[in-house]
Amino acid sequence: MKTLINMTVFDHDMDRFTDKVDLRRFYKTRGLDGLELQVIWNQELPEKVPVEDVVGVHLRMFPYWVDFWKEDESALLSEFDKPENWELYYEGREPSCILKRLQAELNIAEALGAEYVVFHVSDCRFTETYSGQCHYSDEEVIDASCEVINTLLDGRDYSFKFLVENLWWPGLTFTRPEMTKRLMEGIHSFKKGIMLDTGHLLHTNTGLRTEAEGAGYIEKMLDAHGDLCAYIYGVHLQQSLNGAYVERIRKDPPELKEEFWDRFWQCSEHIFNIDSHLPFVAPGVSSLIRRIAPEFLTLELVSADREEHARKLDMQIEAIKNIL
Repeated sequence: MKTLINMTVFDHDMDRFTDKVDLRRFYKTRGLDGLELQVIWNQELPEKVPVEDVVGVHLRMFPYWVDFWKEDESALLSEFDKPENWELYYEGREPSCILKRLQAELNIAEALGAEYVVFHVSDCRFTETYSGQCHYSDEEVIDASCEVINTLLDGRDYSFKFLVENLWWPGLTFTRPEMTKRLMEGIHSFKKGIMLDTGHLLHTNTGLRTEAEGAGYIEKMLDAHGDLCAYIYGVHLQQSLNGAYVERIRKDPPELKEEFWDRFWQCSEHIFNIDSHLPFVAPGVSSLIRRIAPEFLTLELVSADREEHARKLDMQIEAIKNIL
């Protein structure tokens, strides 16, 4: 099992380190193997990235994209107010711009010798983030995702595994085995698999209040999936037990901002309040990881600075040191 930290090429992360030696020391001195890196499709990697330690590449996928993919202009206008806004958001006017961006990131991953890439299978309109009542079904999001994935992978012999990640919006939630099976059967590539995000799975049950309850809930979902668990090659280890917050907001949602970009940042802040990516330190976590036996374990934590990241990493490592 390779143990990794999550990292992006954005200044927010890169500015924490003086050079690639400093960044490499940050995880190597903690006994970790390398990086799961989020890249930018049309930019070169910063010199601070120790490319020899990039094990995974996290593809940048839009949380709201199916209306754009289906070219539903009426829905897009309702969300974005005007075409110029969605052209800026998607970096293009046509759905093909999504493919162009993802293809470039897949090529970066191949050039880096990454062992896997991660792709979100999910969709939620901005105006749906507070209510949780979404327009598209799991089936529709999965089928649209398969269209994108197969267009990207068919006829190309990439060396890496293509792992799909669960979220709590329609798509792959890892709560419905029949939907997980639909997704796995819908992807043509034999190098397919799942990156199970523990925190995202916890968001599907707003009644959870403790980490122990959360670990038990994940065990229950694994039980329900049976043999489908063999598709789990990686785990994003984190917890975010914010169900009470979600329930409160759904009862009394705020009024959405009038202008699109104001709404966008309003909804983004709400999502960050849900998905806080904290260390998962319940006693049952080690047995959970041992049960899954992933090839890749990413300690996926969110932090404001290097010191906070180090502190949270050390908490997470201490909680699972018996399996590292």
